[in-house]
Amino acid sequence: MPDAPRIAPKILIPTDFSPDSERAFYHALAFAVARQARLTILHTGSESRDSVPWERFPGVRETLTAWGLLPPDAPRTAVAETLNLDVSKIAVRDDDPRQGITEHLRKNPTDLLIMATQGRAGLVRLRRSSVAETVTYQTNSHALLLPDDNPGFVDPQSGNAELQRVLLALTPGRDPRSAIAYLQPWLPAFGGDQADVKVLHEGSGHHFVLPQNGRWQLTQRESDSLDAVIDAAEAFKPGLIVISGEGRQSLKARLKGSQTDRLLKALKIPLLSLPNL
Repeated sequence: MPDAPRIAPKILIPTDFSPDSERAFYHALAFAVARQARLTILHTGSESRDSVPWERFPGVRETLTAWGLLPPDAPRTAVAETLNLDVSKIAVRDDDPRQGITEHLRKNPTDLLIMATQGRAGLVRLRRSSVAETVTYQTNSHALLLPDDNPGFVDPQSGNAELQRVLLALTPGRDPRSAIAYLQPWLPAFGGDQADVKVLHEGSGHHFVLPQNGRWQLTQRESDSLDAVIDAAEAFKPGLIVISGEGRQSLKARLKGSQTDRLLKALKIPLLSLPNL
């Protein structure tokens, strides 16, 4: 019986050609190489498609060559033929990047969205909401959010990913099995195949077994508050926190800041936000 065809995961990285989006690009490309994924680089802006300044962004082949994965004279076809990597660049004309990225994702769902972001709260958040937070919420995507004052866990010079500790801190009451199943195949790409993974659990009655590969541990969550997650992160010092996406919020909650914003502001650690199921 022939083997089932491999389904390549899809990764999306939006860019505004800023240094922060370059950092997200290096993460996206490293993960795409590791998983032989379909990588889409998306730009939304007011320019016509013919005038998008792609030259301001790192080239895919040039980066792969610098990482030692392709020879200097590799043709464009080598990206697919040598690395089994499918890369496309798309430009969407839209003055509002939130709207442009969201519309693209609604038509083309992705397995992993990667964006640089800033933690905001209070009136600043209401007046100028984070593009990453808005897109993640509106599309209910699996989203890796990289705070602007953290280098992340991919070396832009070598493409090497290294992740030593991961904190899985889902909303109390949520069954962690789907989160664990999603995280397992991505951890090696994140450089965390031997990472210590701490699962905060409040003992709500969900029965599950932790993976045997790697170093997973179950820790009782002391309370339902976000402060408990912050305390656990400050003690454990993870390179990545995995959290649940959030539903609609009241005005009071929006002024206080979303869980994502508050964690980014307090910890300055990359967050992997999982869909709100």
